[in-house]
This record gives sequence, structure tokens and C-alpha cells, in this order.
Amino acid sequence: MDKKTYIQISLFALIFLIVIFVYFDYFKSSKENLTNNTENSPSKNLVKNSDDLITDMSYFSEDNKGNRYEIFSEYGVLNPDKSNLILMEKVNAIIYLLNDEKIFISSNKAKYNDENNDTVFNGNVEMIYGDHIIRSEFLDLSFKDQTATLYDNVNYNSNISKLRADKIFIDFLNRNTKIQMDDEKNNILVKSVISNGNN
Repeated sequence: MDKKTYIQISLFALIFLIVIFVYFDYFKSSKENLTNNTENSPSKNLVKNSDDLITDMSYFSEDNKGNRYEIFSEYGVLNPDKSNLILMEKVNAIIYLLNDEKIFISSNKAKYNDENNDTVFNGNVEMIYGDHIIRSEFLDLSFKDQTATLYDNVNYNSNISKLRADKIFIDFLNRNTKIQMDDEKNNILVKSVISNGNN
């Protein structure tokens, strides 16, 4: 075998080995990354084997009076039973009222109706409205009526008082608030926050 043929065979063998190495190294690492991403993806808790999964979804609405409503979620999926319902996870919402007040709502999950903007928030619900912070397990929001009903394990905090109740109904238009217990025999637990007078 002459020197030229030996060099050609050696080069061919070297190129073949490089191609084999790159092929296995690349596809093996790609497969591992895909597996890790699939296992660590929180979306698998929301829906499995669905083409309707949407990430970073948001909706915006404005009524004829100028009040605005925005809702965001990290993950969402169309309800297979009712097409107008969007099932959301890791949810944040903002209501912009005409008097420049803002209402902030967050929760683990929500059911959003894209026809009328009604939303049922659930799981670690928190609503911040001015100096008022209300936490509960559920919140039913009617954007059209500008009302919110918080229920189940309701805790209310403000700079002057704290209370626990079964249900709080809030009308944002006329600023009426109704606090209730499911059993009328149970009292609403209220604690006043007293300032020490030092400013």
C-alpha cells in the first residue's frame, strides 16, 4: 500500500469516527434534555396529551363605562365541556376602576369565562384593594356587575382591623361590603389594630 492510499484511508476513518462521535453525543444529550424538560414541566399537572395547552395567556376587557379588567396565567387550557371557559393556573388579575383605584387578585387556579369575563378564582386567593388585603380559598368575580364574593376561610386585614368570616361580598361601584357567617349562631371574629401613637 502506497503512502497516498494509506493517508486517504486514515483520513476517511478519522472523519467516520468524528461523525459517529458527534451523532451519538448530540442526540444523546438532546434526548436527556428533552426528558428533563418534560419531567420538570409544571404543565403536566394541568393537562396531559392536549394540543390546547397555552402558556403565558392573557385576556383584556373594558366595559362601556371605562372600567378595565386584565387577567394573566402561566398556563391555560380550553375546557373540553364548555368552550367559553378557560382553565388557568398561576393566575394574576387587575381591575382598573374609573376612580383610578386598582384591585389586584392572585390565585393558584381560575375558571375564566371569555364571553362575560366572570371568573372563579380558587386556591390561595388574595385580593388587594387599597389598604385592604383579603385572603380566601375562593373568589367569584363578576366584572359586569363589579362585584366580588370571597368565601371559605376568609381572612381580612387592614391598617385598623383584622377579621375572620365565612363570606365577604364587595360591591365596587357603591363600596358596600357585606360580611357573613354560614351559621348565624357563629360570631365574626374581629380584632382591632391599635396604634401606639408614635409616628
